[in-house]
Amino acid sequence: MTFKTSIQSKKLVAAIVGVMLVLPTSIANAESQNEKISKGVDYKYVNEVRYGESQAMRNITVDLTDPYTTVDVSYPKPLNKLLRTTDQAKAYNSPGQQVAGAINGSFFWGGDQGYLPMYLISYRNQLINAGIIATGNDQFVNKPIAFGVDKSGKGKIAPYDLDIHFTYQGKKIAITSTDKHRSTDNMILYTPIYPKPTTETNDLGVEVVLESLTGDTEIQLGETLKGVVKKVRTRGDKESSVIPRNGFVLSGHGEAEVSLRTIPVGAEIEISAAVDAPWEDASFMLTSGPELVKDGKVNVGMDLSSDKARELAPRTAVAIDKTGTKVFMVTVDGRQPGYSKGMNMKQLAEHLVSIGAYQALNLDGGGSTTMAVRKPGDQQVSLYNRPSDQSERRVSTSLLAVSTAPVGKIADIGAHIVKEGVYLKGTKGSVVIDYVMDQFYNPVSIAKEKFILNSVNGTVETNGLAFTAVKAGQDTLTLKSETGQGNGQLKLDVVDKISKIELSESDLKLKKGETRKLTLKAFDSQNRVVIYDPALIKWGVEGSVGTITNAGEFTANSGTGMITAELGGKVVKATVSVGTTSATSIDKMETLTGWNASAVNGTATLQQTGETDYPFEGDAAIKINYDFIGKTGTSAAYLNASDAKLVEGNPALLTARVYGDGSHSWLRGKIKDSSGTEHTIDFTPERGLKWVGWNFVTAKVPENVTGQISLEQIYIAQPSGKKTSGTIIVDDVKAAYDSEYREALFKDTSLNFRAENEISALVTDGIIAGYSNGKFGPYDELTRQQAAILLTRALGLSLDNVVDPGFEDMKSSMGFYKEVAAAANAGIINGKDKGKRFDPNGKLTRAEMAAILKRGFSLPVGDKEYFVDSKGSFAHDAINSLAFNNITNGIGQGKFGPSQNINRADFSVFLYKTLLIK
Repeated sequence: MTFKTSIQSKKLVAAIVGVMLVLPTSIANAESQNEKISKGVDYKYVNEVRYGESQAMRNITVDLTDPYTTVDVSYPKPLNKLLRTTDQAKAYNSPGQQVAGAINGSFFWGGDQGYLPMYLISYRNQLINAGIIATGNDQFVNKPIAFGVDKSGKGKIAPYDLDIHFTYQGKKIAITSTDKHRSTDNMILYTPIYPKPTTETNDLGVEVVLESLTGDTEIQLGETLKGVVKKVRTRGDKESSVIPRNGFVLSGHGEAEVSLRTIPVGAEIEISAAVDAPWEDASFMLTSGPELVKDGKVNVGMDLSSDKARELAPRTAVAIDKTGTKVFMVTVDGRQPGYSKGMNMKQLAEHLVSIGAYQALNLDGGGSTTMAVRKPGDQQVSLYNRPSDQSERRVSTSLLAVSTAPVGKIADIGAHIVKEGVYLKGTKGSVVIDYVMDQFYNPVSIAKEKFILNSVNGTVETNGLAFTAVKAGQDTLTLKSETGQGNGQLKLDVVDKISKIELSESDLKLKKGETRKLTLKAFDSQNRVVIYDPALIKWGVEGSVGTITNAGEFTANSGTGMITAELGGKVVKATVSVGTTSATSIDKMETLTGWNASAVNGTATLQQTGETDYPFEGDAAIKINYDFIGKTGTSAAYLNASDAKLVEGNPALLTARVYGDGSHSWLRGKIKDSSGTEHTIDFTPERGLKWVGWNFVTAKVPENVTGQISLEQIYIAQPSGKKTSGTIIVDDVKAAYDSEYREALFKDTSLNFRAENEISALVTDGIIAGYSNGKFGPYDELTRQQAAILLTRALGLSLDNVVDPGFEDMKSSMGFYKEVAAAANAGIINGKDKGKRFDPNGKLTRAEMAAILKRGFSLPVGDKEYFVDSKGSFAHDAINSLAFNNITNGIGQGKFGPSQNINRADFSVFLYKTLLIK
């Protein structure tokens, strides 16, 4: 929970629409997020299906009408210095100017050209880099078009005319560019900005060295500098010219050198640079390309049939609205199937038009694509997008959304309760301040002692930011600074009774002396998690199986027995057996050391999980990337043990945690026994890897294995037929000595969790899944859209040629549209407001759940009244149908709870039982 104060709608927390409903990976990441990051800067993120692929699109919108907001450019100092966009933003920050958001800028040369910028940069009327304009319509920058902020303070994307020349004896001679490597027929002006002490040129040209300038060495647009020739380097002289700190070098080759041959030492030369009138006195100019949008319409300024334009890749772009008062800084991630494929140039242009672009310009994309945003309360920006290199690339220039607002009054306090949930009377809690911002979104540093926490209804007693629950009831906690600024509110419920409790484990198999820490989860009458003081638990042990501390830490002794836990008058037990180790680790998969990849009829590579991945256990896991597309015969990608992975004893099973990609592949392994015989083992049936997300898999060790075994391989195979590419993650590989050995499927469920079997079956069939961090979120409430997707998967409804159901809030371009349409076409789930709206993010009630299950599976209806609260409900017959078919027993006391929202665990149970019937 977060406090909200006078700034409204600052942050719309990511609306995860079925993120882990485990359907095709292209929609598994559908989500959106909006944040206000400064007075005049907004951030938006959308991940949805576009052009048949999942696309992660981000947009920083800058309002230049705000007096404290502007856009600026960061350019290299020295000119060949590459820095990450986040580092450029940090270097730019100073009192009175704070970067709220940033994207990478234009293109730069590679190492063979010294990492210099490729195109025009001007800053505060100074020509920093003249750049080049490429020839050929297949090149990105084939026309002189720049983005900048003009002298009126508005964003501008338009062509320009740069005139840079020198004058000798009244004759004007064009200068090709500044501070770049000289090439054929070039006239290059080298200035002290150039990062090397000399021109680095060969002897196939002529150079004149100018000193005694009439001004400093900055080339100001619209001004003329005069200098005197101090030295001439003739053709054939192998010593490149030293660039004077107070002068220039004119360097010509081929046709361009002709005009330099007759200039003697002592001659006076004028250097001039200017841009056309619309760009005069611009705050800055940055050239890039191609142009993407012109006058509000798609207008891609390059050959759309060229490889560069057609490639689906990460993209960066800048755009303005018709008035020039709004600047859009846009990125699209790419080269990451299942998360974001990337766009071609035409698709990028269409996307920009859809967000309001009137003029738009492409920037440097690919691995350089970067977006950084200042989080609420932070002083510096953080990387927000997911670069295709898996890390932020160093770039030449960056565009910055800048706030120049002064320090103001406290307006927004972000805070949360350390442990969120319903509190049991007598339990202590505390509030943590996440951030404090003024009305201009400037971060404010205030010691926690400067905040006052109060209770409106007296359910808690406060002491600083700590509190103790003292009576049952609903309450509001208020938070403000000691000066009275920044009032915030936080809802809190306190209960004095517990309805049920659950142990973290219900069946422990341990070896003698092994310890295990147990935890207890409590729920109130509304099935909400209750926060309680652990000291209130009474732990006990039945039999001589071991001992347990007051903190719930059990130490195994021998034999079998029970662990008991009592809280609030409720008792729960767990069985314990102590003997041979039930499972031992083979490899925790924390490192690639000892593993290598190989493939048959395809390719395979290994990676460790990075910052954007979650291992199931520990700090890392191993990713197997494979590509079998277009191959014939059986394809396989192998995770090979280059070091022997010896297994203790005589295991019955090998187990692993596997993050699947829904590819319907065959997950197998290979072991070798002491006789040298190899045995193939199956973690799934053929085409059995149906799930996306984490699953617990087991493979039976053949009975004819002799002596000690070693694990040789884990691999993914696809027999003849349609082939795919993808990635799976393998973690926590073990050997188990009991053929019935199992582990809890998720970190927030247990083997005795009431819905564990049902959830496991649905996960393995690829119908539902947990979150990437290894949790399932059993009590997260289901949305109507999620229900439609699950039913579509469970019933195997076709997504081809679906008919538009006509919902005003479900467009064909939206993620999950086809699933919703398929469910609506089948008459399973209906719209609201006489069919006008679908309300995809609305919570699904138990009554609605009953209705869609009855419709979807054509369940028969009994004639008996089962519940006292279902009469009058639109789903009366459907509710009775679930009871008649033994799918539900209600919520107790003869009630069904039709108006209560359904959670993921309960829906999993209902869906599983329904599938058993059908």
